[in-house]
Amino acid sequence: MKKKLILFDWGNIVESHTTGYNCYDAFNDTFRLCGYQGKEEVFHILGKYKICKIKSYEEFSKTYELIKKDLELDKSYEEFIKIYKETFSKIEYYPTVVNYEHSLKDRCNIGIFSDLTIFDTERLDKQVDLSQYDYIFLSAITGFKKPGKEAYEYIQSQVPFAPQDILLIDDRKENIKTAIDMGWNAVQATGLELEKIKRKCEEFLAEA
Repeated sequence: MKKKLILFDWGNIVESHTTGYNCYDAFNDTFRLCGYQGKEEVFHILGKYKICKIKSYEEFSKTYELIKKDLELDKSYEEFIKIYKETFSKIEYYPTVVNYEHSLKDRCNIGIFSDLTIFDTERLDKQVDLSQYDYIFLSAITGFKKPGKEAYEYIQSQVPFAPQDILLIDDRKENIKTAIDMGWNAVQATGLELEKIKRKCEEFLAEA
């Protein structure tokens, strides 16, 4: 039995948040194509709607009506979904990071721990092939979002690993802090820092 678990974030670890066409570009383009004409960054406006915790298309449709009114959008929910998926499919990602994650399978359990919308799961699967992972913890499925402690407590309750046998790779300081508070190992990095990720994983796996 493999005795350790490495959990990888997705955004800014596998999928770009900084280089090339990234998720912030996609959010802005999606909502402008839906009629948004404001100057504020859409990603920050959407925070109050907690869209990463919505578990179904039906539930999201109700939230979309609120967003549509708030941002004065002119597209139907069905049109929004189509535009969202087409626009977000253009986001760049790092295949070398995916390959490294997959390479660890023979030495430990691997998992994805990410905040995303219900519309993102198909794109995530295309990028990383979710069947390769032992554990998948997505906010749109669990309803728990980082850095809230309940998201980490939920994972701890679902896996047969002691806290010290779990490693989280994540790009956000606040997500790393909660992991450390839980007694997990953690390293803050991005997909542009693959060598840093490799070093931490190797150190973690070498520990007794």
